[in-house]
Amino acid sequence: MVEEHLLGRVVVAEPFDERGLEVLRRAGADVVSVVGKPPEALHEALRDARGLIVRSETRVDGVLLGRAPQLEVVARAGVGVDAIDVDAATAAGIVVVNTPGANTLAATEQTFALLLAAMRNVPQAHASVHAGIWERKPFIGYELHGKTLGIVGLGRIGSGVAARAAAFGMTVIAHDPYVPTSRASALGVELVAFDDLLARADVVTLHVPLTPQTRGMIDAGALALMRDDAVLVNCARGAVIDGPSLLACVEAGRLRAVAIDVVPEEPPPPGSASAALLAHPRVIATPHLGGSTYEALERIALELAHDVVRVLGGRPASGAVNAPALTGADAERAGGFVDLAYRLGALLPQLFDGALRQEIALVLQGEIEELDAQPFLSALLAGALPFVTDRRVTPVNASALAHELGVRTALGRERSAEPFRARIVVAAGEHRVAGTVLPHGPRIVEIDGFEVDAVAEGAMLVTRHRDVPGMVGRIGTILGDAAVNISTMQVARSARGGDAMMVLDVDRDVDRRIVDAIAGCDGIASVRLVRV
Repeated sequence: MVEEHLLGRVVVAEPFDERGLEVLRRAGADVVSVVGKPPEALHEALRDARGLIVRSETRVDGVLLGRAPQLEVVARAGVGVDAIDVDAATAAGIVVVNTPGANTLAATEQTFALLLAAMRNVPQAHASVHAGIWERKPFIGYELHGKTLGIVGLGRIGSGVAARAAAFGMTVIAHDPYVPTSRASALGVELVAFDDLLARADVVTLHVPLTPQTRGMIDAGALALMRDDAVLVNCARGAVIDGPSLLACVEAGRLRAVAIDVVPEEPPPPGSASAALLAHPRVIATPHLGGSTYEALERIALELAHDVVRVLGGRPASGAVNAPALTGADAERAGGFVDLAYRLGALLPQLFDGALRQEIALVLQGEIEELDAQPFLSALLAGALPFVTDRRVTPVNASALAHELGVRTALGRERSAEPFRARIVVAAGEHRVAGTVLPHGPRIVEIDGFEVDAVAEGAMLVTRHRDVPGMVGRIGTILGDAAVNISTMQVARSARGGDAMMVLDVDRDVDRRIVDAIAGCDGIASVRLVRV
């Protein structure tokens, strides 16, 4: 129930879409807004907060984190985390989440909006018509078809631009030292050296994060390599371009056009190179609108709110900045399997006594077998370790805690996951549990060799018993008398009259008295109450 505030307090420091707030409230969060209030109000609200939502103005440093001893998650509504001390948060075991994919479509489309406007002189023609002039010759433009597009940075947005450029009939080349040739080839993109891209491209578009390596990467030397009739587009970060160098370039009459959505300081100070650049007649500019669509703002709010709920519920976040995470196409392939690894980790010590004293083997099968295993392993440990320590465990610190506690892990990979497209198996000693992700959610499909199909969420009763008539009825009667509803029931057996297993998903928690009553039934070898 919402009024019970099951997730604790979540402080909202900057404007956040109401639809996201409603997700938090429905999940049981006590949402406290300090938007527009003085810093003291934020400090006071953080004293017992478990979550903090910010945008780009709130400086989340070590001092602020020190005022929030119970904080578990800092959520950035957007992409950049420049205003968050991620190292300090990591040291405190606090998960930092953002929404790197929520504005991908918006930023991709903004790139083409600026590019088409630059190639077809749309702003100039629009201004002319509004001035009461009807003429075409000054505004004759150029087609995208047949031109070479050079993409610097082939991540989410860069890949989206590449796919759409192909539809325009463009030849696409790209520079990204972190992208394998196979991925580029799948997009129909040729990977080239940075200098080669600058020299060959009719259009250069930037889609890189701001790092020490990318800051000022488009400087005087880079601009000198570009053709005089090339177009430069930047919807990434303003500081990846050296502003004075670009201003000198366009003032010298080089480059057909420049189209930018970002500058290093927003808004640019009067008299700065950025201000002069934005005013130049061959520069088309927008005020950082890349992610500003109604659809993107809604996605940001909903994705971030759901991630906050996941973290406060002890589960891995999909957009964690400081925890191992899959990105790009790998994240899409993994689907909900990282979350499944967390659930299997939580099941293991509840099903099997002493499981964490054994080496825990994580086996990735099928379509996920080649993916980076660390996000899966961190999620598994985040699910398992709370049963052996009272310290806060998150995917941020799970691996370090496992090493400290002496919990050993091993990794396996198998090409086949028949009959599923992908599967995760977790084993400890002679015990194992396996799961997969189906269109309707994560499922437990095997426990110690028994084939089952159980919902991997909520409370479950797992019995070991002899395969004898009446067992299902006896257990059902006990639960019915206690007003416990069974949502699903799975029964598996090794052979007729041999060992059997029953997995019951129940609608509410079951107290010890009911478990003991089931354990007392004739033929029951064991009964476990597990919660995921």
